[in-house]
Amino acid sequence: MGALTARKEPLRLAIIGGGFTGVAIATHALTSDARPLSIDVIEPAAKLGRGAAYGTTDADHRINVPSDRMSLFSADPTHFTRWLFDHKWLPDAESVDPLGRCYPPRGAFAAYIEDVLHESGRQWATRASLRHHQSRALALAREDQGFRVELENGASLQADRVAICTGHVPCAPCRITQDAARHPRLIANPWSSGSLAAVRRSDSVLIVGTGLTMVDIVASLARRDHRGPIVAVSPRSFLPRDQGQFVDGLDLFEDARPTTALDLLRLLRTSIRQRAGELDWQSIVDALRRHLHHIWPSLPPRERLRVVRRLLPFWEVHRFRAAPQGAAAVASLTAQGTLTMQRARVIELDEQNGSLVARLRLSGGQVVERAFDTVIICSGASRSFRDNPLLDSLVDQGLAQADDLNFGVRVDKLSRVIDARGTAQPELFAFGPITRGTFGEMTGAPDILRQIERVIPILTEMETPVQSVGFPAVAV
Repeated sequence: MGALTARKEPLRLAIIGGGFTGVAIATHALTSDARPLSIDVIEPAAKLGRGAAYGTTDADHRINVPSDRMSLFSADPTHFTRWLFDHKWLPDAESVDPLGRCYPPRGAFAAYIEDVLHESGRQWATRASLRHHQSRALALAREDQGFRVELENGASLQADRVAICTGHVPCAPCRITQDAARHPRLIANPWSSGSLAAVRRSDSVLIVGTGLTMVDIVASLARRDHRGPIVAVSPRSFLPRDQGQFVDGLDLFEDARPTTALDLLRLLRTSIRQRAGELDWQSIVDALRRHLHHIWPSLPPRERLRVVRRLLPFWEVHRFRAAPQGAAAVASLTAQGTLTMQRARVIELDEQNGSLVARLRLSGGQVVERAFDTVIICSGASRSFRDNPLLDSLVDQGLAQADDLNFGVRVDKLSRVIDARGTAQPELFAFGPITRGTFGEMTGAPDILRQIERVIPILTEMETPVQSVGFPAVAV
């Protein structure tokens, strides 16, 4: 009788992180046929749905896949595109590529997921409540039933279920002296509103990183008709590749179970070569990505480490491809001679005589110093859970294990966090990039959404959890 009575009470769900992942979980919990819910979203930003990726307000920072692939509901792929028309973001000639595919600003996607969340909250207000706590979660403490979440503002809240969705943590690309850190044109967060306001058209600019963030910044500088020299550096100087076809339903790798990093590479290359007449390489890469959460566990621990150490940089530039508008800006400034790419690693940034001086280790090992008017950090996210204070705390407490690669925390197939004893905890879940070490790929919004839709019945207690085990750990 006590258990039956308890189930009449609202399930208290705490979601730590209010970027895309956290908002997607809240939305699907609200719209599911679940028991009554009391949802607390813990996010320091004033608005939900932004996070690192979608907090930008610059119209030249675009989603890098077409809008029909960014719906919050996989069963309704055009939901986002229809919303764009309904809210006057479309039609917009600059957002559409020659094939008619729409790449809207990322700010539009942030507005979309926030709007859908609040509309879902209004629609299901009689069954569920939604609160936004504008703070950070510092720690979790296990209680008799569920957890207590300690917040940075001194408050705490109780939860029956906790979903950790803290997303990307920026990495420090090099040593930055105090003088450099105070320089008005050292831009550590290029996506913050007005971040490029201090950059003069004639400035010499160093961009640290050559990935998608660099593409965004180059597009913004091109829009401003930047005339000064721009140098973008990274250890390999790889550029994100261009988009190609988008083909759904390819089951090319459904039964593939490679056992070495070399087998995985050969599998991909052979598939591309065998289907060269009918499919482009982009479609094959996407097909592999959709099945990677099945393939990754089949690799022995040592081989997973080998993939990360030897193949990951190549995978990422083919997996995380640029929107055509950004790619065109990079190509244009490169052709003009304004933008150059260089293989180099930044060792240190300092300030001297009003300039920012970068110590660079070139590909041949030579160390040189170069002065710039502006430095923009585009080096991406950290790959170590130790840079995430909450995850670091959970691992130290024994409430979580670091994953095989130290990217984040180890989870089982249902995204339940595995504790120090190797037990999957039915009340504690993790989603998004912090689970990449377990699933192999869990960074893009479509990948994250598929996992959320698989797990939401368990998270909201619509289904009885099945027995699930984690993947073998890597000995390092």
